[in-house]
Amino acid sequence: MTEMPADHPEGREEVLQIIGLCRFSVPGIGGFQTEHGTIEARRAMLYDPARLDRRLAWFEHVCLPGLRAQTDPDFTLVLLLGEDLPEPWRGRVLALVADVPQIVVEYAPPGPHREICAEAMRRHVHPEATVLAQFRLDDDDAVAGSFVARTRRDLAAVLGILDHKRNFALDYVRGLVLRWDGELMSYEPRFAHLWTAGLVFVNRPADDRFILDTRHDRMWYYMPVVSQSDEIMFLRGAHGGNDSPIGRGRDRYPLSEERFETVLRKRFHVDLEALARRLLDIAAART
Repeated sequence: MTEMPADHPEGREEVLQIIGLCRFSVPGIGGFQTEHGTIEARRAMLYDPARLDRRLAWFEHVCLPGLRAQTDPDFTLVLLLGEDLPEPWRGRVLALVADVPQIVVEYAPPGPHREICAEAMRRHVHPEATVLAQFRLDDDDAVAGSFVARTRRDLAAVLGILDHKRNFALDYVRGLVLRWDGELMSYEPRFAHLWTAGLVFVNRPADDRFILDTRHDRMWYYMPVVSQSDEIMFLRGAHGGNDSPIGRGRDRYPLSEERFETVLRKRFHVDLEALARRLLDIAAART
């Protein structure tokens, strides 16, 4: 955590904690656009071996590299697993995150999805924190290596919003979609407002609200939103297994293939060839 100067009548300094959430196949009630009639049906879908293999590939090759490479290491990511996530995938997940000290693993029983996610994050709110900057990643998303540092820098400029509002959001709207069609990888440079991977929810611990408690696409309705569009800050995976469909939007910016490969390597630390090989191997093993 970092102390941040702020203009308060009592002259106190704010203590900022940057804390994120990543859910890896957590059976719960609600929380999915694709509905299932029972927890058992949802568990069967989430724990399908072929699906778990694919999700693990995206988690390893897309989500984790950017977290490992953060230029500002002062953050916490709560990785939430279903308490009955089967082997060998449970062991593989734990092995992949063992070298990332910022990642803390939590396990959740079936229950209301927002509640179990909030409780997992609540357990890791530092008692000295006066401001929380909360973010979320799906296991096939990524943030740029400068994400934590940029969040801290931008918050220093706008933190006074909390003197008048209970919460607000930072929205990093310039990103990339990495699209896998089963054989080939393609990319789309996108401007996207209030997409989860580029969104930071800011409040005070006493507010006791967490990143899933407000629909991300409706945050503008409930709170101020500060948008930034100057840097490529997020990456979303699109592969046919997404709970939320990722359409081909019109709000694009120019990005050559050569520049895309440089951005992917330098900002997100993603090895595109390794990801494609792994996805092809998984598909071949299931035929």
